[in-house]
Amino acid sequence: MNALDFNWLVDNGPDLHREYAGKWVAVHDGQVIGVGDTATEAARQADEKNPDGDYILQALDRDGDVIYAGF
Repeated sequence: MNALDFNWLVDNGPDLHREYAGKWVAVHDGQVIGVGDTATEAARQADEKNPDGDYILQALDRDGDVIYAGF
């Protein structure tokens, strides 16, 4: 896991929640590179943009700005 991307997710949690609540996001170098209703969907988009697979997948809770899952 890339600590810089994880810290970016935490720092930008409220903004990400406003835009992506209830979705999975893939983050690389401080940018969202994949979004989907499932982790698979977000990862597919991320793999197209970053084939080496260096990104973080996170699920954003529908009811708050808490990041509750990650790989």
